[in-house]
Amino acid sequence: MRRDYYAVLGITATAAPREIRQAYRRLARQYSPDVNFWDRDARALFTEIEEAYRVLSDPAARAMYDRFGALGAVGGALPRGRRGDDVHAVVQLTFADAAAGVTVPLDVARFSPCNACLAAGVSDGGPCRHCQGRGVRRAREVVEVTIPAGVDSGTQVRAVEEGDAGPFGGPRGDLLVSTRVAEHPFFERKGDAVHCEVSISVWEALRGARIRIPSPAGEAVVVVPPGLGDDRVLRLRGHGMPKLADGERGDLFVTLRIAVPQGIDARTAELVRELERYLPLEPRGGLERYRGGDV
Repeated sequence: MRRDYYAVLGITATAAPREIRQAYRRLARQYSPDVNFWDRDARALFTEIEEAYRVLSDPAARAMYDRFGALGAVGGALPRGRRGDDVHAVVQLTFADAAAGVTVPLDVARFSPCNACLAAGVSDGGPCRHCQGRGVRRAREVVEVTIPAGVDSGTQVRAVEEGDAGPFGGPRGDLLVSTRVAEHPFFERKGDAVHCEVSISVWEALRGARIRIPSPAGEAVVVVPPGLGDDRVLRLRGHGMPKLADGERGDLFVTLRIAVPQGIDARTAELVRELERYLPLEPRGGLERYRGGDV
């Protein structure tokens, strides 16, 4: 089965004649029998490259190939032209957009059917001067793309049939949108899990508390147990980022930081000492065994 001639030369279906020549010369130098005399595969590939160039470099032969393929049409109504190429684009998203999903308008440069010849490639008895007989013209158009919740930087979203229009009324290729998600000042994402740090007062750490914090899923309530120490991590299930596979959410991991009061006056210092007498602590008691460098 013959390979697609455009794929053989490594070019798009809307490539200009100059691109076709450049691709052929590059490949001919690489796979020439003069360079690969003993390589049968290279010789076969060179023959394929020559055949592809012979067809695509001839405007009339290329038009026939685009309409009917390598074997031509066999009876019946004329088929539509070949499928258009895929088009690539990049979209910048906020963290909130990635968490909730969003529909964005993208300004896309793509080939669209030529209005002058109604994608036929022929006008006034000859090749259409607006599209050079290809049936498509380059245009910048706004395409609305729906980005699902849970995407991350590097995720590729496929908008079906929003790419280049195929020549002579052929169907469109797809629009492939790569996402770039901005970092968040409060949340740190690791896959579908999200991490953050939250400050609590020393009093909240002593007596326990219920505090409200933002999360990718909305507001969340963190229950701080009494007597919790610094740097403790609490896990809130289902408050992370949505998973692309099934929409279920990952978890939110909250690291607690205890805020210590500053600027204590004499009266407050006495109250702290009194509290210390009621709640004695030995936070460094275990260090005694290391005196003198013992391990």
